[in-house]
Amino acid sequence: MTKELRALLNQLDTMKQDVRSLLGDNKVEEAETRMNDVRTLQKKIEVQRALEEGERGEHRGGIPAGGEPRGPETREDAELEKEYRSIFMNALRRRPVSEEQRSIIREYEQRAVMNEGGTNPAIPDGNSALIVPQDIQTRINTIMRTLNDLSQYVQVEPVSTLSGSRVLEKDETMTPFAIVDEYGLIPETDNPKFVNVPYSVKKRSGILPLTNELLADSDQNVIDYVTKWIARKAVVTKNSQITTLLRTMTPTVLADLTAIKKVINVTLDPAISATAVILTNQDGYHWLDSQKDSDGRFLLQDDITQPGRKLLFGKPLAVASNRYVANITGTPNKAPIWIGNLAQLIVLFERRFYELASTKEGGDAFKRDTTDLRTIMRNDIKFWDSGAAVYGQINLS
Repeated sequence: MTKELRALLNQLDTMKQDVRSLLGDNKVEEAETRMNDVRTLQKKIEVQRALEEGERGEHRGGIPAGGEPRGPETREDAELEKEYRSIFMNALRRRPVSEEQRSIIREYEQRAVMNEGGTNPAIPDGNSALIVPQDIQTRINTIMRTLNDLSQYVQVEPVSTLSGSRVLEKDETMTPFAIVDEYGLIPETDNPKFVNVPYSVKKRSGILPLTNELLADSDQNVIDYVTKWIARKAVVTKNSQITTLLRTMTPTVLADLTAIKKVINVTLDPAISATAVILTNQDGYHWLDSQKDSDGRFLLQDDITQPGRKLLFGKPLAVASNRYVANITGTPNKAPIWIGNLAQLIVLFERRFYELASTKEGGDAFKRDTTDLRTIMRNDIKFWDSGAAVYGQINLS
């Protein structure tokens, strides 16, 4: 956004406030006259915005006639990101947010989340509910992957509404086309069937007290601390959602490695088996890692494409902590194991941003001399193709 457009938007906000004030004083005719000025200025803003978009297209080598998505980040986008990040840090420190900064917030969030919401339209000084800047969000997601975020194995579906649905073709056996003689009538064939998968995004949130001494430190230190905390919390939240849903599947006792191999070779569809992963907890992984062939060689193999990852029968292993994926207690104890394509099994509907707000007066923040940071994430999780994986239980004895 150029300074010219930003100034026009600030002027528009002022005009709208004038109209509301005149209506509040019951000066309807004067309000109507002022509203005509608002309409004129809105048209001017539309022209100015179109002009700027055209200039950005020229800098990118032109926008294709077919309306292709935006190209690589422009210099203006990078400057907007930098300005927004500065406002973001000021908001965490409870510093005033000016009118010009509010226009930057609106412009950034319109680009970032397609105007989904998440920002208070009347932001009081130093009290901004802001989405996390893209560069910081990328850092959060990078840390999440290092913490074994199980959502990397399922299908993540970005959504822009709080509720909705997706249509999935039902898995049914197809019949071959019929043989038709010359001049014979072509019979009707079976038709595809579809199922509706609804979702309803739920808000999940937590509060992190930040000492005011920390906030007085450099931006980089504050960002590092906040991103690591959000990443850990988000991983625990998503992993809990995924494993809780997985536990609702009907379990099958897998007595030995032969039973596991049969799941891969027979139970799963060949297309699913070709892309299958094996998910278990630490005890399940230890049991698998202890199995040997007739020559005394351990059956788990190193994945040469990803050092540190193990393979069983050519399928990669994903390991979850015992703390969050507990064994099935009883006589004997059993470890849970899921075999299949988890990306086909589960879909995570996610509004892909984190929203932050802070206060140093509310709750216990005033007594602790802290700034309490509230983090909100929104998602929902559903089964997609229930035949894409098998839930097994390994006898640990």
